[in-house]
Order: sequence, then structure tokens, then C-alpha cells
Amino acid sequence: GETRHYLDWYYGINLSRALMSAIKTTGKFKVMSIGRVQGPALKLIVDKEKEIQAFVPETYWQVFIKVKNSKNKLELKYIKDIFKKEELDKFENLIGQSAEAKTKKTQSILPPNPPFNLTSLQTESYKFHGIKPTATLRAAQSLYLAGLISYPRTSSEKLPKEIEYEKILKKVAKNFKAEKLITKTTPTEGKKTDPAHPSIHPTGNTAILSGDEEKIYNLIAKRFIALFCDDAVIDKKRVTATTEDKLIFATNGSGINKAGWLDIYPHKLKEVEIPDMNGEVEIINKRIEEKETKAPNRFSPASILSQLEKKNLGTKATRANILETLFDRGYVTGTSI
Repeated sequence: GETRHYLDWYYGINLSRALMSAIKTTGKFKVMSIGRVQGPALKLIVDKEKEIQAFVPETYWQVFIKVKNSKNKLELKYIKDIFKKEELDKFENLIGQSAEAKTKKTQSILPPNPPFNLTSLQTESYKFHGIKPTATLRAAQSLYLAGLISYPRTSSEKLPKEIEYEKILKKVAKNFKAEKLITKTTPTEGKKTDPAHPSIHPTGNTAILSGDEEKIYNLIAKRFIALFCDDAVIDKKRVTATTEDKLIFATNGSGINKAGWLDIYPHKLKEVEIPDMNGEVEIINKRIEEKETKAPNRFSPASILSQLEKKNLGTKATRANILETLFDRGYVTGTSI
């Protein structure tokens, strides 16, 4: 604490005053600031922007074929992107050839996500509702003061038995009509801990909500319920077709075999249905798409927050406000930064 105090004084206060004094010499005045977290956070954003500006797109090609058997037709993509145009020559005369198709089926187990800490709540709120981190914290603080959720400024992904989560679960599951989804008596937990506070969870109390508060509360409550639900089971299917010249084309499909916790918590899983194909198939069509490599994405308010946490810059309680300051000062603009 003492070290932070000295750093804030020597680095934050003095440099902030120096910046404003420099502006004054031009006959203008503007509130500016820098600090031990503001500066590094801004540097991350600037470095990313320099990387984007320096990016030179590269042309590449993707090759697709359509195959058929006696029952179905299916489009597959060559398993590698082509970066040398002359390599496209090997895909000449594919139409009319036969290929050997194989279908491989697997299953993957998808457990519930761990309980919310502040960073993961802010990230998910932005992902599903477009709510910025500062607005998420503001709504969560309001819900906490109303006695609807636990203290939000936490790093924990643990739910200690002392909070009596069994009683809370009965109330919350009833409110969301999710009693039949509950299959476990102990919750899924993550690795992160916080000696002061448990993970964010509902208290079981209810109130009439609207706007961001309603969205944030529902997210927290549904995440809490999901911790006590079955894992989801995802069916995965991969169809490959190997041509006479040993060129391999493939496509993937997926479907939800068992929804489990996905029945209560929002998700963006897309089911893609494709037919089984095995044995000899005929290539009936071919197409080539020309594309360009894309520059790295800019940070979103949620992804820069995660980056700050990863680099241990700032605290769970201050990161969102620091990002808001960068916007307020005019250092960054827009929805992507």
C-alpha cells in the first residue's frame, strides 16, 4: 500500500501535472492524466494499433469441392490454405474424379463455466449484452446494495459451503423454473481464489428489475444454477475425402447430444448438421475463393480488461474505471480500442 502511494505521487500526480503544464504552454488547457496503470494500459492499446497499422495483408486461396454418393451431396474444403498461386495447378481436372470418403465421429464433454468473479462477469456481460465493464460494475454494485447478489469486487471462482448454497439454489432454481436441471449437490468451481470474498452469486432474494440490472442479475443467477447441472455433451463429426492424387478435403459438423447446463445459461454454440459419407464418392464441382489475411483485432472493452488482469495491472475494482478514464481523456475512442 505504501509503495502504491509513492508511485501514485511520483509517477501519477507529477506526470499528470507535467502533461497539463505542457498543454498550457500552447495557450490551451486540457485535463490530462497518466498513472502506473493508465500508462501501461494505454501502451497495450497503442502497441496493438501499431501492429495493426504495420500489418501487410497477404493473398491466399481456399479450394472447395462438392462430392456426392447415392444419397447425399456435401461440400468440403482443402485442409490447407494455398499461399502460392502456382500450387493451384494441382487442383485442375478434379471434377469427375472419384474420392474416398470417411466419417469420423467423436464426443466432447463441456463442463459448466466456473462461478463469476468480477472480470469474467464483465467479460460475459459485454459478450452477451454489449454492456461495458464500468456499467457492469455499476449494475452489480447496485444489485449488491439491494441484497440480491454477493459482493462483486472479487477474484474468486470458489463457492464455500458456508454460504449455504443449497438453500440459495432452491430459491433461485424455483424462480427460473430450473429445478429439473439440478443434478449435482456440489458446484463446479474454478482455480482462482480470493481470501476476502467468495465468487459472485445470487443471495436468493428477489426484486423487480429492469435494464442492465435485470440482464446482469439473470446472467449471475443462471451461471449459479449452471454450476449444479450436468455437463453438456457435444457430438462432433468430421468427413474427409481423399482424391486419387492424395489431396485431402474435409468439413466438420456438430450437434448438442445432451444440453445439460446449456439449457439454462446463454451460449453461442452453433449446430452444423452434415450427412455421413463413407466409401467412394464422385467430385461433381469445384470452386476457389481468393482471400486476404486479416490484421489482428483491436481490443474490445472486455478483452483489454482480461489482458490487464493477465498482466496483473490494476485491481479488480479499478480496471474498469481506468479504461473509462482513457475514453474520458480522449486517448481512445470507439467501441474497439
